[in-house]
Amino acid sequence: MILIVVSRYNENIEWTKEFPNVLIYNKGEKLDNYTNQIMLDNVGREGHTYYKYIYDNYEKLEDYIIFLQGNPFDHSPNIIQNLKNYINDDKLNINFEFLSEKIITSNLSGCPHHKKLPLIDIYEQLFNERINDMEFKFGAGAQFIVSKNQILKRPKEFYLKIIKLLEYSKNPIEGYVIERFHQFIFN
Repeated sequence: MILIVVSRYNENIEWTKEFPNVLIYNKGEKLDNYTNQIMLDNVGREGHTYYKYIYDNYEKLEDYIIFLQGNPFDHSPNIIQNLKNYINDDKLNINFEFLSEKIITSNLSGCPHHKKLPLIDIYEQLFNERINDMEFKFGAGAQFIVSKNQILKRPKEFYLKIIKLLEYSKNPIEGYVIERFHQFIFN
């Protein structure tokens, strides 16, 4: 089974009604006629939402979880058809894939789009290893699909560490770092 987890602030999420298994984590105004919403404080950007879902549901995860922003179209114009392809694939066998259509190359020593991100320091905090120079790719907009098996390769407390890193502010700098680290976290 695939679950779609949507991190919403005040975006129009009418598009979610096309899919049966959607859980909306709502950090904005309460939605009328959506029984599938969980209200959250508006902290930590979408990363906080994603890792809160994982932490809270660690023992009862679906086989695959798709994590999306409330408006996924900016970074994934073809997201509706892509979601249908995943949902209709009865032989789905992946660990982690970006759903963003813009994949960016970056480096722990510096990101071309956000020059002063503390990439090296946050990497060391999360993975207990200091690496000063490593090239990597990330999906702009922090949208991806991940398998339950891949999530469970890390202990539940690891995800709590990410939540704590993000929950101090509505727009923490660490949120931009976590956006770049989803592939590290799940691989």
